[in-house]
Amino acid sequence: MFRDALIDALTAGGARVAVLDETAACSYAELDAWSSSLADSLRPLVRTPEDCAALLLPNGGSWLAAYLAAHKAGTAVAPMNAVLTEHEIVRVLEHVRPRALLTSPERSDDIKALCAGRRLPVDVIVVMPGPGRHVVRGPRGAAGTAKTRADTGRVADAPCMIMHTSGSTGVCRPVIQTEQALHLATGFWRGRHRNSDDVVAVPIPLAHTYGHLAAISTLLAGATLLTSSRAFEPAWWLEQLVARDVTVIEAVPTVYRRLLEAAGQRWRPAALRRCLSAGQQTPADLRRDWHRRTGVELLQSWGMTELAGAGLGPTADSCRDSAGIPVPGLEVRVIDPQAPGRPVPAGTVGELWVRGSQVTPGYRTGSGQLAPVTDDDGWLRTGDLVVRDGHECVRIVGRSKDTIMTGGYSVQPAEIEDVLRTHPGVEDAAVIARPDRRRGEVPHAVIVPRHHSRPDAEELLSHCRGLLARYKVPRSIDFAERLPLSVTGKLDRGALRGRYGAPEQEDTPHVVG
Repeated sequence: MFRDALIDALTAGGARVAVLDETAACSYAELDAWSSSLADSLRPLVRTPEDCAALLLPNGGSWLAAYLAAHKAGTAVAPMNAVLTEHEIVRVLEHVRPRALLTSPERSDDIKALCAGRRLPVDVIVVMPGPGRHVVRGPRGAAGTAKTRADTGRVADAPCMIMHTSGSTGVCRPVIQTEQALHLATGFWRGRHRNSDDVVAVPIPLAHTYGHLAAISTLLAGATLLTSSRAFEPAWWLEQLVARDVTVIEAVPTVYRRLLEAAGQRWRPAALRRCLSAGQQTPADLRRDWHRRTGVELLQSWGMTELAGAGLGPTADSCRDSAGIPVPGLEVRVIDPQAPGRPVPAGTVGELWVRGSQVTPGYRTGSGQLAPVTDDDGWLRTGDLVVRDGHECVRIVGRSKDTIMTGGYSVQPAEIEDVLRTHPGVEDAAVIARPDRRRGEVPHAVIVPRHHSRPDAEELLSHCRGLLARYKVPRSIDFAERLPLSVTGKLDRGALRGRYGAPEQEDTPHVVG
């Protein structure tokens, strides 16, 4: 299914360019050989179908080679965002318990020390940059016999990917994505949005579900992927979009807005034919501005890590102002949030429920067991509030959960709150979303100081930066004597949003960007 289709695409690609990054171009044949060499070192470490290999690599050829190597070795792949801190990496490793971790030479010593210090039995495999240099084997790795197909013995509903999200408690949630789910998701995206002669720009992390979907559907089509290991630099991407004759862009709304802000009035990439957005709602003004400047519509979609990709996709003109219609094989219901199980009429706000083969069988627990995410009838409650019209187009209008969507990333307030509470000057903390023109939303922290002595805001942010990825760090801080509670004694986030949820004025002294 998915694995064999991917390996077939590598074989068929031959000398065509598979991936372009800021360092080099890598052909399909080179990527095939590179990943096979890595797979040789990985195979001896794979003992059971439940084993997995973690990836901690920046975007680029190295990431793809390591990813493909894991699939060739027949093990599940657990990508980690390269910007995660040691604190976050440990949480992932303790939940997933991978047999091996593939990483860059620059990070290998730190990762080995981290695993040794935490007594995690993980073999670290160093992925050398460039297809000609291949691999430095891990401490117990040994070369195996090269294979041109994925190792057999796996079934359609076996774990193929483990992508990470956060639950409402802030605990790391490793989401199982099956071979069948990935086959359906990437196959649909390839068929709907790819031609073999496309050059596809993906300026988002490949370890993100949307970035993965965009990148792998590109390889399946035999097209060329343009990506970068560097932090997003609008000027570099604007230059590359023209110089590389990019035909498709896949990005979150924040990226599109920053490209428009940085582009001169004469900028217009002539080859561009399709622009797709996901990860958060795409504001109407951004879609209008992008279309006016480029002549290409900015199409919206909606998906979840729990679906291995898109759940709603753009189609006919009637759906241009929505996230689209359900992808093939996915059932959708819009349910009254106050009466679970009761559908609402078209045009009425309700919670989106989904069911189908794409839906994850569950979250992987630290003990290796699965925690189901659906009800007894197979329905997944997404927590998203939507309106469905008479054409079956679904428009996202909000969320019933407390997730903060910032620049395409999902951030759970509880994770940030736990980190803030570890600071000696913090008695309690709460985090809510604030509107932000560039990122959609950003985290805002409300702090109850310990012993009525207000800690320095910059010190608190520095504390967060040491333990959290940059996109999770609060962009501003307020201080309060106490946090509002509901009648049942729980944190009243509604009251917090009412008091602190508005964007700050630029001259407000306690705003920290």
